[in-house]
Amino acid sequence: MSADAVLTVRQLRKEYPSPIRGAEPVIAVDGVDLDVHPGECLAIVGESGSGKTTVAKTIVGLEQATSGTIAVGGQARHAAPRRHRDRVRWAGEVQYVFQDPYSSLNPRQRIGTVIETSVAIHRPELRSDDRRRVVADLLDDVGLGGGYADRLPHELSGGQRQRVAIARALAANPRLVILDEAVAALDVSIQAQILNLLADIREQRPISYLFITHDLAVVNQIADRVAVMEQGRVVEEGTATEVLTQPAHEYTRSLIAAVPRSGWKPRRRSELAAIVHA
Repeated sequence: MSADAVLTVRQLRKEYPSPIRGAEPVIAVDGVDLDVHPGECLAIVGESGSGKTTVAKTIVGLEQATSGTIAVGGQARHAAPRRHRDRVRWAGEVQYVFQDPYSSLNPRQRIGTVIETSVAIHRPELRSDDRRRVVADLLDDVGLGGGYADRLPHELSGGQRQRVAIARALAANPRLVILDEAVAALDVSIQAQILNLLADIREQRPISYLFITHDLAVVNQIADRVAVMEQGRVVEEGTATEVLTQPAHEYTRSLIAAVPRSGWKPRRRSELAAIVHA
């Protein structure tokens, strides 16, 4: 375990029982090693089914690893904690922002209450007036004025709801935020705004990101390093510039070849494979 890394993952494996009786288990993640360093954004890239979201959910404790080790700040995480104090500590270290902010927000709770609940959990020493001031500051930090505190989730746009989800994550003052396709459901212009917001937050706070995405254009804008996953394994890792401009693995080259650009026409994977081998 690396004590100076925010996140260390070694030989992570996740199996699911096969739906066919007597068949071998389904291997979703197979021997994944990852490190995220202070102030860094590591992007995990891959197609649907590559295992990237399973890795993220296992790190945060939403899934239980079959084998392997996970450590945050050099402290190992094994089975999900049973004591409330330990659960709060885990949540305070690592926060998760989902792709669909609406489904992750209570539709009956006003935005201020959503964020204040997180503040109260992670800063129980604060009085109610102090908590409300923290909520106002967090809303300002994500580009929403204080008036949004009284709104319900359905009164906000998708981009505004994602800003609320980010503010709620920041309320825990985490070391690491996992962003799981956090801009995939947004319009391109709104994506750019959220990515700029995340970059600003990283400049202002001692925070690191694990960014799960299939969009290489997003990777180019936000990530310092990239890990490419195929069929549960990391097949390539390096700086964003290296991976995007000089990909070493055939699968990475096929992903890059599939990115829409001027004059682009959709191609079957077999055609892409022929191109990258040419």
